[in-house]
Amino acid sequence: MKYRFTFVALSSILFFFSCNHDRKEIHDVAMGYLNATGNYLVDEAIPFATKETREVTIPFMRDKLMPLVDSAYIASDTPAHFVIDSITVETDTAWVYYTKTTPIKNFTDCIQVIKENGDWLVNVILDLPKMPSTHETITLQVAPDAKKSKM
Repeated sequence: MKYRFTFVALSSILFFFSCNHDRKEIHDVAMGYLNATGNYLVDEAIPFATKETREVTIPFMRDKLMPLVDSAYIASDTPAHFVIDSITVETDTAWVYYTKTTPIKNFTDCIQVIKENGDWLVNVILDLPKMPSTHETITLQVAPDAKKSKM
């Protein structure tokens, strides 16, 4: 009985410290990603992002969105500050709820953090429209009567 109690107590302690370690890692990864993207330093988010986020989302933000953002707007919207409000963890997936405060706006939102190859990383996937691989050719036919000119 003594060994059983010791094993249960030791397992509980190890589980507690493991959960706290995961929460700290999740918090740190989320803050790194949020601080980078929230302050318009998109490439600085790369170390905190999943493979798909690095390959799709970050290049889209950098190459398609950032050129559209006026530098005067960026200057007025920075620095951005973040507060993690809560973290919900379910196995290898976490949801990080945060509040963003800038000189011109405040809002709350949530990002997903997942365990990828043993590391907690932010998983922000854009739902971009899929472009067809080939272009369709549309042929319009004019009704025979429309070809005749009425004079």
